[in-house]
Amino acid sequence: MNKDTVNTYIMLSNTGSVLNRLIKLYTKTPYNHVSLALDEELNEMYSFGRKFPRNPLIGGFVREYTDSGTYAYLKDTTCMICKLQITEEQFNNIKQNINKFKKRKRRYYYNIFGIFTVMLNIPVKIPYGYVCTHFVAHVYEKSGVKLFDKRSTLVSTVDFYNLDNVEIIYEGKLSDFNELRNIRQEMVS
Repeated sequence: MNKDTVNTYIMLSNTGSVLNRLIKLYTKTPYNHVSLALDEELNEMYSFGRKFPRNPLIGGFVREYTDSGTYAYLKDTTCMICKLQITEEQFNNIKQNINKFKKRKRRYYYNIFGIFTVMLNIPVKIPYGYVCTHFVAHVYEKSGVKLFDKRSTLVSTVDFYNLDNVEIIYEGKLSDFNELRNIRQEMVS
């Protein structure tokens, strides 16, 4: 890795939830949720999703943890973790853009209609309303990283699944990733 570059991580996941299964019927991809992580261990990871693990109806901007919250509740989650190399400036921009969401997190909500507007290829931007794909594409785009040749409101999990400028670093059960991460952390300590 060049000293002027930094890695970010995109996790595509399949929780097996009802909404995830419905989206999968349309996308035909194995993963239908997208998260953005700032570190390889996925300790600092963000998306738009459930605010409460047992309640799929209340969603918004969330910090996700691979071993607690929704992922602990939905234990059979599978995932694909991709590494994306960007510049230090772009990385700092991503952190600033995420901080904007953090500061106003109560304003933001999960835009369930966004799922349908993506399917119908209708670019509708609703203030403070996001779905996971729109959020991740938006943060990268606002930070100077152009991943797609379309509006962030039209980006689907299929688009993330088909990215060619990423390196897949893990694919499998999220619980297995957590075990591997814990072993690596114990070896370092």
